[in-house]
Formats: sequence, C-alpha cells, structure tokens
Amino acid sequence: MKKRNLKIMAFSALGALISLMLAACFPGFGGDSAYKDIEGYSEVAEAKKLYIGLDSGHFYMQDNSTGEITSEFLFKYRDDGKLAYFCMSREKDTEAYEYHNGSEINRKNKGDAHWQFIAQGSEDYYVYDRKNRHPYTNDGVISMNAYAVTDSKVEENDSGKRITFYYNCEEFKETMSELGELKSFECSIWLDKNGYCYRLDQKGVFDNVGEESVSDYSMFIDKMNEIEGDIKRPEV
Repeated sequence: MKKRNLKIMAFSALGALISLMLAACFPGFGGDSAYKDIEGYSEVAEAKKLYIGLDSGHFYMQDNSTGEITSEFLFKYRDDGKLAYFCMSREKDTEAYEYHNGSEINRKNKGDAHWQFIAQGSEDYYVYDRKNRHPYTNDGVISMNAYAVTDSKVEENDSGKRITFYYNCEEFKETMSELGELKSFECSIWLDKNGYCYRLDQKGVFDNVGEESVSDYSMFIDKMNEIEGDIKRPEV
C-alpha cells in the first residue's frame, strides 16, 4: 500500500492532544482487580497518580511525521490552590493561546494585535483548582485504555522503564472510522526511575481505500515540580 502521513486535527481552538482525545473518546480504565494482570498496568496507574499530584509542570505534543510541536501546556498551582497556566495549540497555519493567572483569562490567536481579557464575574470566566481540574492536569493525559489492551511489554532502560500497550482495534474502529480503517494501535509510556511519566508515544496505522496512513505523536513532560515564581504571560 502507498504510505502517507495523517495528522489528527484538534477538536477545539486550543487543540487537543491525541492522548486526551483517546481518553475522551474511550472509557477510562477500570479498577485494579480488572486489569492487574496486564504487564505494566500497575506502574502506569501509579504514574497517573503522580501526575495529578504535581504542583507544576510542562508538556508539549509533537507530530513525529513533521517534527512540529502541535500543543504546549505550562502550569502551576498558586498558594491559594488556583491553577495558573499557559496553553498553546497549533493547527495548520493557525495558533491559539490561552493564559490564566488564576484570576483573569487572556486569549489570543496568532496575528491578533491584542489579547482578549475575561475577568472574574464575566459569563465566560472559569477557574481551575485540584478539585475542578483543567483537562490537561487530569490523569487522562497519561492514557492507557486498559480495557482494550491485548498485549503489553515492559522494557528496562537507563532512565527507567518503557511500557508498551497493544490494542484491540475493534474497540476503536467506530470512533476512528473517519480516519480510515484502524489496522493497528499502540502506546508506549516512558517512566523515570521514580515512576514519573516523562514521555508518551501513540501510533495508529489506518487503511484508507488501499492507502496506508499513519498517525504518530509523542508527548513530552518536563519541569515537574520545578517551576519557580509565577507563570507569566509570554510575548506571542
């Protein structure tokens, strides 16, 4: 079959990581008793808990077919528990930005002369904390979809572990049908020696009427609990 790259587009103006898209489309993993026999499950379940316990962090999503960074999220919880963050999403020739200092929302699209301000009390205002979580601070960022796993493997490396899950494509075919017939899907989750996830790779192969298309993305997580001071609105 002929090969061509396929880029899964974002669901919203601020973009969506493919990992978040999958976590939203498919049911979350069940209790430990249902999936405890899956190799690597317990390590990833613990990594998800570690992620939602972060006080600050940063991640970005990369389209491996082009090397382009498609999404970025920088966050830190303030002393009062409110979330401050900066989010960027890039899709084709458009870029959208959102900055929230915990008290005021700022939005802007690439090419706009000025930021749009949304103050407390406005109809469109919202605020996040550890109870009312931003989707990018929730454990769905590290997607596992254990209910659909058919096989897995754990590989030790100098940094920690790489855990790869292989999936039953039948579970995803209806949801992903617009992209073609899903032929294979796998997810690799990289953990450091302390159990934190610092990278996640997702790759899907589709058959589009005789042409093979590939969706290949990676997410990188860094600056975990390392951000000092307030998150500032960048010049964009």
